[in-house]
Amino acid sequence: MMPKPYLRLLTALAAVLALSSCSAGNAAESSGPASAPVRGGELTVLRAADVDSWDPDKALMPSTFETLPQVMEGLVRPSADGATVVPGLAQKWVFDAGHRTLTFTLRPNLRFSNGATLTSADVAFSVKLWQQSVSYGTLYSAIQSASTPNATTVVLKLHRPSTFLLSWLGNGTAVVVPKGFGGKSRADFFRKPIGAGPFVIDSYTPGQTLRLARNSHYYGEGRPYLDAITYKVVSDPNQQLLQYQSGQADMLESVPLDVSAQLPAADRHLVKPSSTIHAAFVNTTKGPGTDLHFRRAISYAIDRDSYIKSVFSGLATPAKGGLPIGVQGSSACDCTYRYDQAAAKAELSRSGYDGSPVVLLVDASSPISTRGGEVAAQMLRAVGIKVDLQPEEGQVMFDRYSKGDYGIELAEVASVSPSVGDIFGLVSYMVTGSDPGKVISGAFDKLDVARTEPERQHATKLAENWIGEHLPYVPIAYPDRVLAAAPKLHGLQVTPYLNYPADQLWIG
Repeated sequence: MMPKPYLRLLTALAAVLALSSCSAGNAAESSGPASAPVRGGELTVLRAADVDSWDPDKALMPSTFETLPQVMEGLVRPSADGATVVPGLAQKWVFDAGHRTLTFTLRPNLRFSNGATLTSADVAFSVKLWQQSVSYGTLYSAIQSASTPNATTVVLKLHRPSTFLLSWLGNGTAVVVPKGFGGKSRADFFRKPIGAGPFVIDSYTPGQTLRLARNSHYYGEGRPYLDAITYKVVSDPNQQLLQYQSGQADMLESVPLDVSAQLPAADRHLVKPSSTIHAAFVNTTKGPGTDLHFRRAISYAIDRDSYIKSVFSGLATPAKGGLPIGVQGSSACDCTYRYDQAAAKAELSRSGYDGSPVVLLVDASSPISTRGGEVAAQMLRAVGIKVDLQPEEGQVMFDRYSKGDYGIELAEVASVSPSVGDIFGLVSYMVTGSDPGKVISGAFDKLDVARTEPERQHATKLAENWIGEHLPYVPIAYPDRVLAAAPKLHGLQVTPYLNYPADQLWIG
């Protein structure tokens, strides 16, 4: 059965991440020539947002999903191309014939960063934490129990067959911590956690600077290559650019698309296709957005090609579906999202729209968001929708979205795991009460038990077609993403959902 969505996660994805400069996209090419990695050196990385919590239960921001596994690794990690998972703390795993039992074999001689031995007991303890999570617990609802036949084996008994579970274990929050938090309370442990990841927390000033140093007990041979990584939080994109250009930083985790051309071509790493969806999220619970004809009018009114040229400087692809692309299970929609002003006006006339102002929320802190709002407003007004454009700061936007105080909101959502499945929760939340046939939940059930990529794509197509027909939100574009890295940095590979293995980075 499909997991129940959690408001905090979903509204954060839809509001806090609205048109942010945070990246997500397909694997970027490794920087630098193919040569043997060199050990040593330090790296300075600029990011737009800090880790919002070291406790995985409170993780919301892409920076958190990226950083937690650097300190507290999980059983598996995403592959370089983001299409599947590869060994992490577990060196191998196997499903039984019925996919009701998933057995992990841990790497030998694993240790936490404080030198303590990591065993299957620590993993079993961590599994319970994942299941009890307020924000993400239902994503692990397929797990019935975790047993430990020996110190290096963990057996997960499942309530139902689930292939989605394995993908979600690589999302960045399914991390392994010491049993009983090493004798500390949960709150005390997560103030400065220890784990079995490639790095340890050397120093941390929330909202400003995080320095990670090499974990001398890490299992990887010779890894991490870097001695340390310093993450600096710089929210202003112009300051990010200036600091990078002046040599104060070696890498930008995300580059605003409107300034990317100011960077040397050799430094830019285009991440495409993106697993991010840029969309107009319509309030379907009250106001004109409750009418399907009104939502269709919005979709027909958007000239996606023109929008992309004006808003993304061409660094995007017109959306052809409502779920992420570039990840496991992605599938195109049989429907067509097209620009047709005549059709938009006809749908609007059928909707009963009375000409009242419709609030369009955009992120005031993002130049791309505000520009997107201006362009969308112009297109909607051209077909007869009276738009009240209201830029708001991120937190205010979050609050208004949560309360339903909007008509339309420009926002972005993205996968945070190798599977398209994690966005199904968002769709389910948005269509509550409007999917009597339970098409979305049925599609997720099919996805969860699918064992082949064609089976996954079939399940996704069921959902894509429903979204295209009912438009709980109006997909506009798949934005490309740009990262910047100095020529001396090698080994950079980025998944479609902004995960890159920092233990693979090295300085030439």
